[in-house]
Amino acid sequence: MFAVIKTGGKQYRVSAGTKLRVEQLPATVGQEVVIDQVLMVGEGDKVLIGKPVVAGANVRATVLGHGRADKIHIYKHRRRKHYKKQAGHRQWYSEIFIAGISDGSGGSATADVPAAATRAVDDLTRVEGIGPKIAQVLRGNGVASFADLAKLEPARITEMLKASGGRFGMARPDSWPQQAALAAEGKWDELKKLTDELVGGVKK
Repeated sequence: MFAVIKTGGKQYRVSAGTKLRVEQLPATVGQEVVIDQVLMVGEGDKVLIGKPVVAGANVRATVLGHGRADKIHIYKHRRRKHYKKQAGHRQWYSEIFIAGISDGSGGSATADVPAAATRAVDDLTRVEGIGPKIAQVLRGNGVASFADLAKLEPARITEMLKASGGRFGMARPDSWPQQAALAAEGKWDELKKLTDELVGGVKK
């Protein structure tokens, strides 16, 4: 069974078990989202075409991660006007796994969600020095929990942040693994004591 869905102003042909990147969704890693903008559903010779959507049909997807696409370079030039402008853009995306399709009339198809998508997801912004956007970059690199972050070396974290573009590479992640280890063990009092000594994740 396949379906044609619409999300982020774009259309995609999907089937159960498909992985794809779509415009960023407001969901956390591991969260299930239901897409009800289904324009077409088909299986064998049976094809249902929506007007504009197929009544009752939906697609269930699990968010695997978030990230940013390759940079697009923008160049504007006006001849004989001494005008030149350059810019760049990296679009945020969400990688999703299609776990199930329902055609709204009893037909369905499912696929097992990868184990990595169902693992623990923590609020990484509780680590001093990590804001929502940096947390998003980390999740896009597979760092979804305090335990994941605690295993990383600061140098590796810096590599991830620099690769994401922007000013994230200027962050100082020296204390992040230590903070994450305390959070993973539920030692919130010790974490608070440590963060009181930090400014932006760095000791005062």
